[in-house]
Amino acid sequence: MGARTPLMRTDPYDVCSIRMSTKTQYGHTLFLDSFQAGSYAKQLNRIHFSKNASDNAPYDEAWLQNLIMRHPSLLPVDQIEPAFTTLVPVCVELPVGSGFLDNLLVTPAGDLALIECKLWRNPEARRDVVAQILEYASTMSNWTYESLQEAINRTKPIDASDVAATRKLYEVVSAKGEIDESSFHDAVSRNLKRGRFLLLIVGDGIREGVESMARFLQQYAGFHFTLALVEIALFEVAGGYIAQPRVLAKTTNIDRGIVTLNDGQIVIKPPTTGQIVDTSGGRRTTITQERYFERLEIIFPGISQRLNAFVDTLASYNVLAEFGTESMILRWHPDTGKNWNLGTISQYGLLLLDNMGAQANSAALLEFHKQYLAKLAGLVPGASVRKTPKETAWFVTEDNKHYISVDVLLANETRTDGWVDAIKNFQAAVMRESQDE
Repeated sequence: MGARTPLMRTDPYDVCSIRMSTKTQYGHTLFLDSFQAGSYAKQLNRIHFSKNASDNAPYDEAWLQNLIMRHPSLLPVDQIEPAFTTLVPVCVELPVGSGFLDNLLVTPAGDLALIECKLWRNPEARRDVVAQILEYASTMSNWTYESLQEAINRTKPIDASDVAATRKLYEVVSAKGEIDESSFHDAVSRNLKRGRFLLLIVGDGIREGVESMARFLQQYAGFHFTLALVEIALFEVAGGYIAQPRVLAKTTNIDRGIVTLNDGQIVIKPPTTGQIVDTSGGRRTTITQERYFERLEIIFPGISQRLNAFVDTLASYNVLAEFGTESMILRWHPDTGKNWNLGTISQYGLLLLDNMGAQANSAALLEFHKQYLAKLAGLVPGASVRKTPKETAWFVTEDNKHYISVDVLLANETRTDGWVDAIKNFQAAVMRESQDE
């Protein structure tokens, strides 16, 4: 492995820090023949990987690489970065600097996933693989689209028998669905330049504490990466196999701040004097969130700051933003009872309230939902509630045809405060009803 050269950046937008969260361990995986009295439970036989394949131990790191290429859905990216859910296998053993990246997968949106498949036999090997994948990311952040394509051209076909298989990145990814070549080229180039990658270390029996990762992550805090440790447990069963992917730990990028180690936990502290102050309040961000706001900014310049400020205010009322591949949900988490969807904001900035209506209807609280809609419509001159035949699908509109945009609802402080009040009123009504039951 070559010398480690941490990335140095001075652009305030690129400064970020890392937090590591860990997951709990599972117990044994059991097969139950039924749930009836007298049934039995059998512990499944787990497949263990070896460093090198042999007749007695056919499952090694290379085998795991190929398994991921055949079944990319084994990677639980929906739990890590929802924007990466449509991963397309591109190549194995990608030459990067003095080494070879095990797996490269790319989404139709131009997002890059870098995978290292490793066994976890000793602490030193665990630390080295974290440093290794970060070095790969550092090197690739200096590549252009053409550099990436040249490296892909030097790899072998995934199927060794298919020597005529295309090596062109766009053709490999577009084979899974039509995409615009120019937009794809620009997105890949932009992600390379920003170091915006999903980094996954995949293995079996990962038992790494977060402490040994802090020093590596701090060096690369200028990247916009997400790093996760994934364990894939495989079990033999009659007629096939069971795969159990598990996210053991993942990073969360923070706009600005300092990574420190406190009582065995990686935590974030505000910048010291002389450093750029973070006006966002140390908001945690992910690649999925970044992409969501980038799309919104194209349609409504300046909306990100207003929407983030709105979300920060709602956090005081147990309403948090949940990001998916194409939307953001305002999710209310009451102290008791089920969670509520208080509005879905699409990637185009439109406010969708049909899920909230369906929830309210099932809870016999549809009238409160209608009051919520009326309050939102009352904030904007000329807006109204479009009353469709299906009451749960009513929505707020300016032109009686289209959903109202978040840009309009957050156009000024009065409307923003009014939306917060509408949410508070709905919450109070729901809580009163729950107490009366």
